Amino acid sequence: MFRHHLDRSTATQIVRGAISIDKVLHGRRRREHLATHRNRCFFDKAAKDGRPRLMAMHGQQVRFVRIRSARKYEVDFIPLGHDMKPSGTMETAHKLEFKFGSHLEHAAKMHNAIQFCESSASTADTIVKPQDRYCISDRKLYGWLDAASRICVKTLEGDMVKGTVSWIGRWEIGLSVNDAELVVFRHALANIQGFRWGSLKDD
Repeated sequence: MFRHHLDRSTATQIVRGAISIDKVLHGRRRREHLATHRNRCFFDKAAKDGRPRLMAMHGQQVRFVRIRSARKYEVDFIPLGHDMKPSGTMETAHKLEFKFGSHLEHAAKMHNAIQFCESSASTADTIVKPQDRYCISDRKLYGWLDAASRICVKTLEGDMVKGTVSWIGRWEIGLSVNDAELVVFRHALANIQGFRWGSLKDD
């Protein structure tokens, strides 16, 4: 009870073999993680620090941008050229138009990591409503995170990248790809595949 900060009722059930301590601790870690990262927003952070970002957008576009502001549904950004200087006037895009995002210094790693599925590598329409995004439970995502299991995600336009889950938000997923962070927007996903971790602690 003292070591794991358990209440008497839970500790009693564990001692009697009614529940697994692994399951209890796993569930606690999941709840704490989701509470910490639930409202995490890539665009808010980018607007605050002002650092250039590499963005993949629907329409098979890859752009260098500097995020200026983020509202509930839209993002204002300055497009950048390869010299990282402004290459045009400020633009506005709906958040549902974005697929991936990362820091500019990770661009080379992302370029080497992102591949395309030939059978579905074509321009796809963005979803109209966030609730229509690819459905996968936070429980399953956290199972992969907790087990440090490598997964493969694929977007609606056939982009594919492999990595380990580093954090889970309501609208975004953080992936560690070649030791760099890639933010994947959940509304842009078509599929996620990963290995089943060798435990029943999440059941």
